Amino acid sequence: MFIGEASKLSGATQRAIRLYESLGLLTVSRSGKYRVYNQQNINLIKIIKEAQTLGITLADLVALKTEQDDFDWILVSDFLVKKRQAIDQTIKELELQKQRIKDCQLSIDNCLRGLDSDL
Repeated sequence: MFIGEASKLSGATQRAIRLYESLGLLTVSRSGKYRVYNQQNINLIKIIKEAQTLGITLADLVALKTEQDDFDWILVSDFLVKKRQAIDQTIKELELQKQRIKDCQLSIDNCLRGLDSDL
């Protein structure tokens, strides 16, 4: 199949697919001057798109590729563990920030109630 059909099946734009190719994330066979995509290419494009929705950059994905033009799935698994740990840490930090905001609001509300009682 050609890039138009690959785009429809994968949900990625033709421009995105070309970008994945230029970064070495996707290797596509050629027939004359045309790129020919197979189901494996479509599946990989979907994986790349899903990775991006998880906050994984294209540069991260490039770093996880092997010289044999495939992903090192052990590295990918380790990367995902680290990514999840970073998200957990961010959640903890945001929870602390949220509590500090609540405490600040409570202090302000108490001050305002004190001002109202003086009137």
